[in-house]
Parts: sequence; C-alpha cells; structure tokens
Amino acid sequence: MNNGPVLIIDDDEDVRNVMCFALDFEGIPTIDLKNAKKALEYLVSGNLEQYPSLIIVDFMMADMTGIQFINSLRKLDSQVLSRIPIVLSTARCSFELADEGLPERVRLLEKPLDLNQFVSLAKEYYSANPLVSSF
Repeated sequence: MNNGPVLIIDDDEDVRNVMCFALDFEGIPTIDLKNAKKALEYLVSGNLEQYPSLIIVDFMMADMTGIQFINSLRKLDSQVLSRIPIVLSTARCSFELADEGLPERVRLLEKPLDLNQFVSLAKEYYSANPLVSSF
C-alpha cells in the first residue's frame, strides 16, 4: 500500500502552487482544491483512490473558514475521515485563533510559509502514514 497524497485547500492559487511544488519536489503527491466545499465534496464522493495522509487547510477562505471545514469534516459519519491529521494554515497569530475555538488535534502553520518547516511537517505525516487505506 502507498501513502495517501497531501490534500491542500486554499483559495489563493499562488499559495497552492507553491505548496504543491515544494511537496512534489520532495516526492510527496498532492491534491489541491480551491475551497472547502469542493474539498468536502471530494472527501465524501467515494471516488478517492486513497485517503489523504494529511489535510492542509487555509483558515480564511470565502466559502467557509478552515475551522468550519474541520468541524464539518468531523461531523461526517466516517471513522477514517475523522482521523486524518489536519494542519490549519493562517496569517493570524495562534493566540488570536484561541478565541475562535481551535479544534482539538489541529496543528497550526503560520503564513508567510517557511518552506523548510512546511515540508518537514508534511514529511512527518506522510511518512507516518496513519491511515494507509486504498480502495
């Protein structure tokens, strides 16, 4: 079985492209989507070859916030989807997000991105591969 791709959800195309390029360069497959609604549709579609090994979601998007996405994902009746590690990328400070009610088991990745930190974080989850689930 193979590791699942890293799912990147961000409404900024440039940010998605940089993240995908950095991970692709390291041999980590990616899937990028421009909003949280499309990501939820993708995850529940049943058309996945593999579950993502990691989801990186932007905090502030037009259709819903990253926290709303995480809460929606965790409400789904899926033991596998609820266990996928999630990283919330944000330009806001972590203490500001504490007031928003940051969900449990979510790591923060501050913007602007430190690409070395970003790649290390993705590698950590990709190599740990907690879900390894193929269809």
